[in-house]
Amino acid sequence: MPTKRKEQTLILHPQRKEIYKILCETPGLYFFELSNILSLPQGTIDWHLRQLEKANLIKSLKFGGKRIYYPRNLRSEEVEKAFTAIKHPTAKKIFNCIANNEGTYQSDIARELNLHHDTVRHHVERMIEAGLISKYKEGRKTCYKLGPLGNKIQEESISSISDSYVSALLDILEDNCLVPTVIEKTKKSLTIRIECPGHQDTTFSISLGDWILGEVEEKEIFSEKKEQVDSLT
Repeated sequence: MPTKRKEQTLILHPQRKEIYKILCETPGLYFFELSNILSLPQGTIDWHLRQLEKANLIKSLKFGGKRIYYPRNLRSEEVEKAFTAIKHPTAKKIFNCIANNEGTYQSDIARELNLHHDTVRHHVERMIEAGLISKYKEGRKTCYKLGPLGNKIQEESISSISDSYVSALLDILEDNCLVPTVIEKTKKSLTIRIECPGHQDTTFSISLGDWILGEVEEKEIFSEKKEQVDSLT
């Protein structure tokens, strides 16, 4: 019986639900970034993350020497890496420079953006690993152009809620003794009512933003998320 109660409160728990919501709406989050958004002890956050992973609601991966947490079925591992690689303002500038100057050299990027060569190399290597850009040789020089994922985000939005994600989420909730009902679904938003015997009904909502390539400071994104969380407490 205690095990069943633990399963029943999986996403009914307000803190765990908020963590899952933040991960859905904020791609490429490291643990310390999530900790900065939430006014919770790190041990509490870690415990909730482990419970969400055990329930197959989220996954984690190592990228850039840090662990990223993200929702299963909502975004692929490749997309998650891409969001992580490009969210730094300097990385955005480098990506845009390559997108607008196909075949550019590292020295050209450094000169154009007034950056040190090592800084350019660091961000370029991360974006290559994420599939945002690719490199090729032209004589003795290395040239850069958009990679498969880089081209894709130029042509279409990769931030959307698929039917397969909703179906998988409903299955997980049902497997944990919950009764979910979709209230509203669009390409960018989802609202689900969740019922469970012996517990108060609740709703779960997410709203996805667009891929932002502009000059948005990372700290501004986290500040906005923290304000949203604080308003709920």
